[in-house]
Amino acid sequence: MSGRGPSPRAAVGGLVHESSTFMVEYLGTADLAAFSCHHGPDLITEFGGTATVTGGYLDACAGAGAEVHPAAHARAEPGPAVGADAYRELEERLLAQLRAAGDCDVVLLDLHGAGVVVPDRSMDVAVLQAVRALLPRAVLAVTMDLHANVPPALLDLADVVTGFHEYPHTDAADRSRLAGELAFAAARGAVTPVLAQHRLPMLLPPSPTVAGSPAAELRDLVREIEARPGVLACTVFHGFPYADTEQAAASVVTVTDGDHALAEKCGAEVATWLTVHRERFRTAPLTPEQALHEALAGAPGTVVIGDGSDNPGCGGAGDSTYLLRALLQVPEPTCFATVWDPETVAAAVRAGVGATLPVRLGGRHDWASGPPVEAEGTVRALTDGVIVQTAMRRGKRADFGTSARITVGTCDVIVASQRRQVLDPEILLLHGCVPERYRIVAVKSVNHFRAGFAGVSDRMLVADAPGPTARTIEQIPRTGPTRLLWPMSARTATR
Repeated sequence: MSGRGPSPRAAVGGLVHESSTFMVEYLGTADLAAFSCHHGPDLITEFGGTATVTGGYLDACAGAGAEVHPAAHARAEPGPAVGADAYRELEERLLAQLRAAGDCDVVLLDLHGAGVVVPDRSMDVAVLQAVRALLPRAVLAVTMDLHANVPPALLDLADVVTGFHEYPHTDAADRSRLAGELAFAAARGAVTPVLAQHRLPMLLPPSPTVAGSPAAELRDLVREIEARPGVLACTVFHGFPYADTEQAAASVVTVTDGDHALAEKCGAEVATWLTVHRERFRTAPLTPEQALHEALAGAPGTVVIGDGSDNPGCGGAGDSTYLLRALLQVPEPTCFATVWDPETVAAAVRAGVGATLPVRLGGRHDWASGPPVEAEGTVRALTDGVIVQTAMRRGKRADFGTSARITVGTCDVIVASQRRQVLDPEILLLHGCVPERYRIVAVKSVNHFRAGFAGVSDRMLVADAPGPTARTIEQIPRTGPTRLLWPMSARTATR
C-alpha cells in the first residue's frame, strides 16, 4: 500500500475500441468525435450501478473500501481503426486524470483488447505502456472482451488480466469485479498473481455461448479450471477476426497465485481442447432469403433474425441492405432496426410525422453495404434515439441519434443517425414498435441480440450476406498476417 491511510487508493478508467482494419477503406478512421468520453465524477454517474466493466470495477472498489479516483473513460462503437491524432488525445486525457489522482495502489482499466491505431499498432498495449510508465508500482488490472487479440507484450505490462466468458457478454461486470478483487488482494499482499498465455494460430468466427454450442463447452471448461485450487482466473479469448494485424489470434490467459507451472498447465489444457475441436466452430451460413424462409416455415409467433454480416458491433457499416431488401418481400408485418442513414433521417425530420416521401435507404458504402433500397415510405415517429439498455450493459444509456420510424410496405424500418448495434428491444419500443406484434423482427446484430430479445422469442436466426464483417471469416479477402491462420489457412493444423 502507499501508506496514505487504511483505504487503498484506486484509479478507474479505460479506452475501449474494437477496431476492424477492413472497414478503414469504407469508413475512414475513427476520430475523436466517435468516442463517448467521461471523466472525474461524471464517470461514476455514468457507470455506477451498470452491468458494464467500469460498473463492475466500481463495485469492487466499494467492496474493498477503496478511495476511488475516477480517471477518464472513452468508448466508441466498434468500427474502423483509430486515427493516430485521436488516440494521442485520448491517451493524454487518461494520463492527465491519472496524474491528478496521484500515487495509487491499484489501477483498474477497461480495455477491449482488439483496439488498433492505424495502420496496425495495438491500442491496448499502447495504453498500458503509457499507464505503466506513469505508475510503475501500482497493481494494474485489465478486463477485456471475449474477442480480444492479446499480444504477449500486454502480459508484461498488466498484473491481472481477465476477460468475458459469455457471448452475448452478459458477464462483463462480473468479470471486471473479479479483476478488481484480485488487484486489491495483490495490493495488500494476499495473493501473488502469475500470468501465462497460450496463443493459437487461429481466429474463431462469431461463436455464441448458447446451450449445446462448442463455445458453451469451451466456456464451461475454463470455468471449471478457474474453480481449481490456486487458479485465480482463466479466460479464453476468441480473437477478433476483422483485424488483419500481427496481434490477431485466439489465446488463453491463466492467472494463478504464484504458480507459473500451474498457469502453463491449465492454459495448455484449454489450448489443446480448442485445437482438437476447432472444426466445430465453422459457420454454416444462411442467406437472407433462406433465413426468412426458415422463419416463415415455422410455427406462428415472432422470429428474431440477426443481420450477421453487417453488425455495427463488429465494425460493420450498419447500412447493408441485403436482409432489408429480402424482408420487404414478406407480406406479413415485419420490423427492421436499425439502418444507419443520417440523410434519410434528416429528410424524415423535414417531412414530419405522417408524411409520405421517397426514400433511398442505406447502401452507401459499396461492398460493405450493397445497393440502396429505393421506395416510398411514411414517417410514423421521430425520436432522439436515446435509450437505456436492459440486457447487455444493463442500466447504461445508448444513443442512436435522431431516429425515424418509416413504414415501407408491411415493414417498419427504424432509421438512425448514429451507427449502433441493437442489443435489446428498447430502440423499437421508443418508436412504438412492440416486437411481439411482428412476424419477423430483424436487427443489426450477430449474437448479442440473443440476450436482449430472449423475452420476445425463443426462435432466433442469423442471416449472412457479403461484406467485410461476414461470419464466414475465411471468405473475407485478406493480405495481412491473418491469412495464415485457421480457418483462412487449412495448413495451420497445430499450435
